[in-house]
Amino acid sequence: MKRKYLEDLGLEKEAIDSIMAEHGKAVTAVKADLTEAQTKITNLEESISKRDTDIEKLKKEGGTSEELKKQLETLQVQYDTDKANYEADLIQTKKNSAIELALTNAKARNIKATKALLDTEALELGDDGVKGLDDQLKKLQEENPFLFDSEEPKETKPEPTPQIVVGGNPSTDTGSTPKSWRELMNENVAKAKQAAAKT
Repeated sequence: MKRKYLEDLGLEKEAIDSIMAEHGKAVTAVKADLTEAQTKITNLEESISKRDTDIEKLKKEGGTSEELKKQLETLQVQYDTDKANYEADLIQTKKNSAIELALTNAKARNIKATKALLDTEALELGDDGVKGLDDQLKKLQEENPFLFDSEEPKETKPEPTPQIVVGGNPSTDTGSTPKSWRELMNENVAKAKQAAAKT
């Protein structure tokens, strides 16, 4: 699924991000299952092919019972080794798939680059997942947050509240009740009369 397809449908960015994230989880899970299955099939095919070849060889060569016994013992050792290698490959495949799925769920920007920073040798695959992965992932997110898409909305500073000023001259309020224009006029007239009387 491509983002442009969802954009063409007229969906909002938040909805598209959510759909793409869920789609990514599903794709990663499917890829993990497919890789695991392919590894298992390849190993089984190789093992069966080798076993068939060895059996045919024994049938043709025959030999004494002692020689046959030694050959069978050698084959048993080889099969045990192959089985151990196959199981180790399968465990490693499961481990890698679980790690990549966890990185996808944590919204890692680049799975390969982020995975390289993990100590995968210290991680152990168990029945309930990869032991130690959560701790490493948490530490990685704290030390390198730029490797992950943040789910938290970016902090935005609140816009300052506009100061509304009433037109006109600033108030020269002294705490007393303002005088009316008539009182001010009477005071000015009285002052003028006093000044005229002095002259």
